[in-house]
Amino acid sequence: MNILVLGAGTFGTAIANELSVNTENKVTLFSRNQEKVQEINEFQTNKSCFPNKHLTKYLKASSDKEFIRDADIVFIALPSSFIIENFIALKSFFKDDALFVNLSKGLFEGGGTIVESVKKELDTENVVTLKGPSFAVEVMEHADTLLTLGYTTKQQYETVNKIVKNTALHIDCTTDIRGVELLSVLKNIYAVVLGVVDAKYNSPNTRFMILTKAFSEVRVLLRSLGGSGDTLFLACGFGDLCLTSLNDLSRNRTLGLLIGKGFFSADYKSNAVILEGLNAVEMLHDLIEEDVTKELPLFNKLYNFFANKERELEFKFNELVD
Repeated sequence: MNILVLGAGTFGTAIANELSVNTENKVTLFSRNQEKVQEINEFQTNKSCFPNKHLTKYLKASSDKEFIRDADIVFIALPSSFIIENFIALKSFFKDDALFVNLSKGLFEGGGTIVESVKKELDTENVVTLKGPSFAVEVMEHADTLLTLGYTTKQQYETVNKIVKNTALHIDCTTDIRGVELLSVLKNIYAVVLGVVDAKYNSPNTRFMILTKAFSEVRVLLRSLGGSGDTLFLACGFGDLCLTSLNDLSRNRTLGLLIGKGFFSADYKSNAVILEGLNAVEMLHDLIEEDVTKELPLFNKLYNFFANKERELEFKFNELVD
């Protein structure tokens, strides 16, 4: 199976490396950076992403667009803001029956998902999503990792299941593609909240009270935005929410810790992580109905803080349990 991974950043490199463990897969990591391509092919390293890690000898890299023509499966591991422009540029190189697997996270204006946008741009239904609790450094270390596959057809499921065999990647699955895509954004918002709570209160009791409330709010948001509540109980939901909220490798949790400790910079719009979270909060606030927002006290607190309506992110716990 010819697999192309678009994007030689941290997560794209990690997934490509793990897929290449299955020697029935022929995996190529696509990058426009010729120096990075040369480094991967000559030294089996990508030091800009993993300074102390070696890639498998089976993984190859290329900047030649002609490699795209042979790809049976294309993994999307690009920043969400660059995906559509890249697909417009590469559109003519993709096979008509290629399967596209989205690893990227984000929502477009109006609440459209990356999968929905790729389907529209390429005029294909052969697009799935793969998300779950997965730090790239752990994937590089071949740690067993569960991801949720959002798919449409049995053939799509069988194809993805085949290429992850004999790797440390495992899948659970759902046909709720939109729900999987939404959860990859929602969990980042609540990871910020949990970071703030841990920084301010340093209490396991309080942490898990807020995590419980966060779980409930994510379910409300998921349903209101067109996802299925059941998807929350898969790896992309419960698993990813907990991983992102409770582990210090999470950038969004770290942002919450900084806010909680009072190190939040007024120049936040120059920080890509903060800006990404802010954009997601603002977009969701505009999308959801007013009666839904009444069920989201944690979300509202974060929105009001980012919108400068509140100087500090404080929680009145009695308001959360009434």
